[in-house]
Amino acid sequence: MFSSEIFESDLAISDQVLDQRLVKEIIDQALIDHGYCSHDHRSDKKAPDDSQLKSSVLEVMSRYHVATSNKDLAMKAVTKFELYSEVFPEGPGVTSIPDTAEGAEAQKKLVNKVWSYIQTGTTGHVQQSIAASGMVLCEAKVSRTQVNEETGKREPTVTLGRFLTSDHALILKHFTAPAGADFAQASRKLENKLGMVVGRQPELAVTIARQMAAVVRASIAAIPHADPKHVAALVAGSLIGDDAETEIA
Repeated sequence: MFSSEIFESDLAISDQVLDQRLVKEIIDQALIDHGYCSHDHRSDKKAPDDSQLKSSVLEVMSRYHVATSNKDLAMKAVTKFELYSEVFPEGPGVTSIPDTAEGAEAQKKLVNKVWSYIQTGTTGHVQQSIAASGMVLCEAKVSRTQVNEETGKREPTVTLGRFLTSDHALILKHFTAPAGADFAQASRKLENKLGMVVGRQPELAVTIARQMAAVVRASIAAIPHADPKHVAALVAGSLIGDDAETEIA
């Protein structure tokens, strides 16, 4: 198996050049060849079945990619191409570079399909499927080696990896803190927009402040889990002190 995402093709090929029918055939055949299929009784043939692929991704993540602490995070996390090669060990681009544009496009679509099942959002397939386990699907930058196309040498690199965990420190660092940072960034963007408008229309300053005050109140009400007092009231016997608060850079 090739060890790098460099085989995930980024060829700039127009849809007019690609034979999309052939791309679909390659994808469907890859699914069938790896057992992600069902029997179509009408045609008496095997038909691709994404639900079985989803189940395989969930099994792979639950079995091989559960981090228990920061020490095993890099080893347990899986990158985009690594996950693809685990569920499609004989798939396009895993053992050799695709020799056709359609093969490269099929690989790209399959890689993205598999990766989409482990989105870290609340609606992702694996994220929802692991709810009963108490684990959370997180992502973090991890170290890997990659083959330099020009020199042929293996070089260290940093890429995005995803993993399951129930470790509190990992969840705080790699899930809730980034989510809070996104919220803070959105707030800064809002302030920049408000400042621009007020700079051009000073007479709107008070009206905008009143308008946004209502938005802020609604936003705070929408995230009760960010209110320590509210959570303390909900969680009987829990103690939420200053040391439980995580600062968001």
